[in-house]
Amino acid sequence: MTALPEAFPCGPLKIELQADSPALRDAIAKTLLLHDVPWSDPHSISVSVRYATTPEEPAVGNYLVCGQMRADTTPTGLRATCESGAHAEYDRERGAWRISLPKPIPEDTEHLTLLIATTGWRQLGWVPLHAGGVLYGEHCALVCAPSGGGKSTLLAGLIRRGAETLGDDKLLIRIDDGGPRARALVHNMNLHPQTRSWFPEVGDLSLLPRYSAWTQKRKVAIRDYWPDAPRSEALPSHLISLQRGDAGTSLTLRPLSFDETLSVLLRQTVFPRDRELARSILDTVAQTARALHGFEAMLPEGAYDDPECLKTLEALFR
Repeated sequence: MTALPEAFPCGPLKIELQADSPALRDAIAKTLLLHDVPWSDPHSISVSVRYATTPEEPAVGNYLVCGQMRADTTPTGLRATCESGAHAEYDRERGAWRISLPKPIPEDTEHLTLLIATTGWRQLGWVPLHAGGVLYGEHCALVCAPSGGGKSTLLAGLIRRGAETLGDDKLLIRIDDGGPRARALVHNMNLHPQTRSWFPEVGDLSLLPRYSAWTQKRKVAIRDYWPDAPRSEALPSHLISLQRGDAGTSLTLRPLSFDETLSVLLRQTVFPRDRELARSILDTVAQTARALHGFEAMLPEGAYDDPECLKTLEALFR
């Protein structure tokens, strides 16, 4: 017997999930539950999940190629497949997704779940950005770095000193009347167990749940340790592009031109192969870049726990 739909908030979306078994439900829900910042008046979409009965022809990737997933545009919406055999179809007119998963349920199901969320966000005019957000009063900086580049650790060091945050890894941006607006999706911080010596207040990080199957980072609920830090939205005014310096170097800050700021932001989002959609995303990112004071920050080893380095970064907002 098919279970009744269960609703999951996901930023500006409410995903109504209907699954044929608890295992199928949990496979999709574990990714949706990462988005823990409530939004008002979310838009509803439906997702049904079942076990696959027959293999699916692999998608070509004419819409998107991302990791172990490929997605194609179809006359009615989208179709995506993973290397594991996981498969999803989207009916644009009905606003409904159907997912088919093989047994045992594969880890790359996470890619399909994120495709569902990202598609919905874009349809509502929001662009997902792989970036953190740090705030001092009304000043907000988008903090960008490659995966493993130190965003989470730096933000933890700053919010422990009184900064606020939109989160450390993922947020949404959109152009409103007043310019770019950033909204939070996740108020969990992703810290590697090796950073425990810098942040003893969070205890043994290895005991906390992993953020994803693809990383050793652990989920740290920001409010549990720094209750005044989480913020839901802000108007971005700055951008900080993090680089790691060699041992023995000192903190250096370099202003970025518009072209450099735009280049940093472009690396932090994913562009589908749909030209009209890609053009819309590019326009949002370009308008955001024009509104930002961009800086490259070359961080020495141990900067995250060095008060003088953190003070220098904080001075950017004054």
